[in-house]
Amino acid sequence: MLYRVLLFLLCVFMFAFPKGGFKVGEIPLTWGYLLLFIFTFLSSFSVISHHDNYYVKQIRRYVLLLCLPFQIYCVQILLLSSITVSVGFLLSFILSIVIMPFIFLFLLNKEIDTTRFERIFSPVFINCVRFVAIFGLVLFFLRILSGKTFEIPYLTVNIDDIGTLDTLKYNMRGSISKLVSTYNNGNLYGISLLILTPLYFERERFFLFKIILIISLVLTLSRTVWIGILLYTLLFFSSKITTAKGWAVLLLAAFSIIFFGPIILNLIGVNLNFLFDSGLGGRASQLTVFDNLSLFGDFNFVGMGEIVYASILQNFGFLGIFLFILYLFAPVLVFLMYKKRLTTYDNSKAYWGLLIYCIIAISDGAILLIPVMAFYWFMSSYIFRSYSFAGN
Repeated sequence: MLYRVLLFLLCVFMFAFPKGGFKVGEIPLTWGYLLLFIFTFLSSFSVISHHDNYYVKQIRRYVLLLCLPFQIYCVQILLLSSITVSVGFLLSFILSIVIMPFIFLFLLNKEIDTTRFERIFSPVFINCVRFVAIFGLVLFFLRILSGKTFEIPYLTVNIDDIGTLDTLKYNMRGSISKLVSTYNNGNLYGISLLILTPLYFERERFFLFKIILIISLVLTLSRTVWIGILLYTLLFFSSKITTAKGWAVLLLAAFSIIFFGPIILNLIGVNLNFLFDSGLGGRASQLTVFDNLSLFGDFNFVGMGEIVYASILQNFGFLGIFLFILYLFAPVLVFLMYKKRLTTYDNSKAYWGLLIYCIIAISDGAILLIPVMAFYWFMSSYIFRSYSFAGN
């Protein structure tokens, strides 16, 4: 009973209310992450007691091995670097980059594969995604009609962030606020949900809810998220274009872009030039890293900007960016490498969410913001659920 309640609450606060919580000094503590640590602690005993012959057979170990070089390297560089960011930011980097893969690929390895986990997770996950999409649409139009931003302290927003959604969270596009749902930022909502969308679309039975999710992503008014939607559409067509359903979705998508695209741009007071902003939405300055390249970086950790790969190059140099690409693409590479040898779920497209994130991180990855890396590494572990090598 306790397990079911804990897992249910974990899913709800990770997917539906990821920003609910409070701050200790400058460090945000969310209910979702606190529950994740508790759930991981309790599950670790199970991992230890079943370590013999179980973990060594799991394909996830290969993902961890590919992650390990960058994790070791970045910790070494950090130890040798001057740190010009806050303690909270540094802790976020360590948690997101070093700890999250270990949590989901090792400590929660066994739990994710259990039947009891799936029985609870799957329906809660589907309903949480439905909720954030619908809730986001309600908030979006309520903000337009009333001019007010609806917030529930400790639940939809961190208590210390009350009243900052329109200012410090950079959500305004002219006079219109981006759709943020319970994620407090339009880009963050879009990036997080894009990681989950392929899995959700596999599980969601009702076409209407899929359309609602896509509309909510479009209304984030984020070019990065729009690119992510386009990437998902291209991946979908690559596997479905020969079917009647594929052509129907293609025509619907083309019509939606042609009809609603200009309307949305007009509503936020911009024209087509908005899509090709030479300033990259204020991110162009991050590309100055290419003016001063080095093998190991400049040994001055200045944090992570929106353009993830540029930040890695600046902080960790050429060697760092090579190891980071291996790190980030690890679950996708391992999945594709061993897909033909896996005996179940061979047709799953859930890994698309990981691939989409790896690509849109060129524009905006929000890599240190809650809950992006939790979603990424959870999905990296979940796509291998119940897999076994053929012949074993």
